[in-house]
Amino acid sequence: MIAVVPEGPRFGDALAGLHLSVVTNPARAEGISGSIRIGIRAVPDESRAVLIAVADQPHLTSDAVADLIRAFVPGRIVVPRYGTERGNPPIFDRQFFPELLALDGDRGGQLVVNAHPEAVLEIDLAAGMGADIDRPGDWQG
Repeated sequence: MIAVVPEGPRFGDALAGLHLSVVTNPARAEGISGSIRIGIRAVPDESRAVLIAVADQPHLTSDAVADLIRAFVPGRIVVPRYGTERGNPPIFDRQFFPELLALDGDRGGQLVVNAHPEAVLEIDLAAGMGADIDRPGDWQG
């Protein structure tokens, strides 16, 4: 596992002791694309795919993530569907890495998903699992 975190000790310290590699994004102001590029570059050469997760989906379970991983098929993009909406975390086959590396600004993998509808496998997950927490008011326990 690879965690891309902002510069400074706060996030790295919070993840200390976990079984993952921590890489720093020194240009956080560039938006999500910068974190995606840094993460993709850190993926080992032998990896067939990457799952791009965000840190603000507290209701997403490890069982749901395992369902997404089991659904992965080489050459495809696995995307969770929460009710009527697609969301995170998608899984991208390695063939899509160049397009992920080419993203810029505050644009994420959804751009690559939309460019390849023929490659997308949607996996239904409980709608509540897709909720993200952007502000303290979003959290309802």
